[in-house]
Amino acid sequence: MNRSKVSISSKFTALLLIIIALNGYAYYLILQNIYLQELKAQAQTVVGNVEAFGAWVAQGGRVWVKDKSSNSFLSQESFAQLNDSQEQVHFFSKNPALAQREFSEVVAKSSSPAKFRMTSQNVMNPVNAPDAFEITALGKVGATGVVEYSDFVGGDYRYAKAVYHNESCIACHGDASKAPADVISRYGTQHGFGFKTGDLAGVISVTIPARELYKSIWSFIGIKEVLLILSSIVLALWFVRSALIAPIKQLTQAAHDISTGKDTHIDTAGIDVNTKNELHQLTLAISRMKSSTHIAIKKMREAKTAAVDILAKARVAVAKAREDAQDK
Repeated sequence: MNRSKVSISSKFTALLLIIIALNGYAYYLILQNIYLQELKAQAQTVVGNVEAFGAWVAQGGRVWVKDKSSNSFLSQESFAQLNDSQEQVHFFSKNPALAQREFSEVVAKSSSPAKFRMTSQNVMNPVNAPDAFEITALGKVGATGVVEYSDFVGGDYRYAKAVYHNESCIACHGDASKAPADVISRYGTQHGFGFKTGDLAGVISVTIPARELYKSIWSFIGIKEVLLILSSIVLALWFVRSALIAPIKQLTQAAHDISTGKDTHIDTAGIDVNTKNELHQLTLAISRMKSSTHIAIKKMREAKTAAVDILAKARVAVAKAREDAQDK
């Protein structure tokens, strides 16, 4: 394309559209980063709640419940009621790990979009075995020492936070020979033992459904926003045409008229000679050029008239000289 055939307004419009596209993509990336930080914050909140729940259970070593709900308990204690009935009250114990796993199962069945579980490379309960993402997270934590790892897997945001053994954990996960009998009875002695205080216990793994941002971004944009964007484009185009294109066309026509010797009017009223406006500076310059051109043309015409007069006088003098010569 011959660029000389494209108007400045067309070029500016194309440039404006490119700028809008680049800014739109930049805003998309910003929103994507904000959304990612929001997902991470949600996952960290879930982890914080799970750790707080585990710490509450660990305060007494175990939590005792009346309703066993299932066979998921460590030990059982029965007590006679303080009334005349012969019935006994049964309590079932759960350690922090068991309580947290059952908590995760309840959350998994709830309407909460965020799910979690606890896992390790050395789990007591096979149900808690890590999946592919959790294996990767455990490897990253163990190899690099990072305390958290995240990724998008199958349309979900996956987050893993490292958990380290403290003294209360070692009672059940330290030396198998010193572990509580009910723990050994339930899980055996092959897995989940041999840890020391400060060792990596595993990770709390959180799963949050992730939305595709480009599909949901329209929910942030309404009619008002679209009208504001269109108004800004129209305003920019109006400014270019009224403040730049139209004055340039007028000055171009004036310069053309001056170059062909035509009389033209250049309005310089109200323009300060020290103006910083480039178009005003150009207007003053063309006005001075007009004055200089007119002066030059006037002098040329005067010089031409004088030359014609001199030539005419010379011709008369020559003719008279010839007549005098003939008379002699």
